Amino acid sequence: MQVRKTGTNMGARIEGIDFEAGLDDSTIEGVAEAVFAHQVVSIDAAAMSPEQHLKLAQRFGELEENGTDQFGDHPTVAQITVIDSEAGHTASMWHADETFLENPPLVNLLHGKQIPATGGDTAFVSTALAYEGLSPKFQELLDGLEAVHDYGHLYEQGWQSGYDLGGHVADALAKGLIHSHPIVREHRVTGRKWLSINSVYTRFIRGVSKLEGKMLLDLLLQHLQKPEYGFRHNWSEGDLLIWDQQAVQHYAVNDPSERRVVHRISALATNDTYVGMKAP
Repeated sequence: MQVRKTGTNMGARIEGIDFEAGLDDSTIEGVAEAVFAHQVVSIDAAAMSPEQHLKLAQRFGELEENGTDQFGDHPTVAQITVIDSEAGHTASMWHADETFLENPPLVNLLHGKQIPATGGDTAFVSTALAYEGLSPKFQELLDGLEAVHDYGHLYEQGWQSGYDLGGHVADALAKGLIHSHPIVREHRVTGRKWLSINSVYTRFIRGVSKLEGKMLLDLLLQHLQKPEYGFRHNWSEGDLLIWDQQAVQHYAVNDPSERRVVHRISALATNDTYVGMKAP
């Protein structure tokens, strides 16, 4: 197995994995180390089976079983979520998945099953790089502040954009999918600090006035847009894309020239340490 950097500040390509020969423990450990060293990795996994997808994901923790109603279900593997552009599935906003949960996903593993000839890239931004790009004084200002994340905020933004989603907002709020997280968190493996806010689910900052909170949140979200914190993956059919989804935000570019189908598995944060994880 070889690991080749594909971006200056984040991103790598893993080559040399023979999925037909099976996945041994040393290969899975090598993949895990690469993920946390480079934040986003891609693998030529055209020969990977759903069971191998599952086995790789289990390395990172307890697996989620389609925690929301946004996407489709896999016919045989409950932990695989099917994201299909033909069904209207898109995630064309900067976000980290399901931060409204007490324990959001730690790692996402996305397998490209049907990839268009052009378009449909996935873009990433490192919130660890973004934190490191703040001045020490501003880092100190953020220390100890918390932000509220809720599922209803996703539908509220769509409602404000003219979609008939008012009922979805009320339903999402009634489900109680709301949780607060520190704005600055420390990575459980690498020790790097990262920003835990995103435009889709972060509603407001606690402990400050509404005006101050809006100013801080708007500034941080704008700061995250700097291209030097980012990386963009151009898909080939069969690619497996794995990323450190809490310290990395993603954006599915909604311009596929043809149908785009990807299979996702998410590993959840269920305790204070990664399951079986060690720092690279």
